[in-house]
Amino acid sequence: MNSDKITKKMTDMTRLMLDSITELQKINDNTVRELAKHQLDAIEEFNTSGARQLDQLAAAKSPKDLLATQTEIASEMAKDMRTNTMRAMEILTQGQKELKSFLEKNVQQIIEKTKNKP
Repeated sequence: MNSDKITKKMTDMTRLMLDSITELQKINDNTVRELAKHQLDAIEEFNTSGARQLDQLAAAKSPKDLLATQTEIASEMAKDMRTNTMRAMEILTQGQKELKSFLEKNVQQIIEKTKNKP
């Protein structure tokens, strides 16, 4: 293999690696962006829920009402936390699927590029 062919092969491999890094960064950015958006939405939801719960507690007329309200609040919070956790897991699972697909595709491209003669 002469030096021009070696240079071309190295250039092609470098370009492929840079393209791969760019694609990987896009996958990571999207996953982090979606997760951050979800977390901010969850915080807003918990704040709204917390204000509503304070109003319910203030409206309690007796210890029995207070206990019933606290039980309802605990149940709602557990449900909300489960829902938010499941959504976060969905986001992370989607990112994992994208990453797996990316790796499978790019590893194969790198292998093929390495095998091929310029």
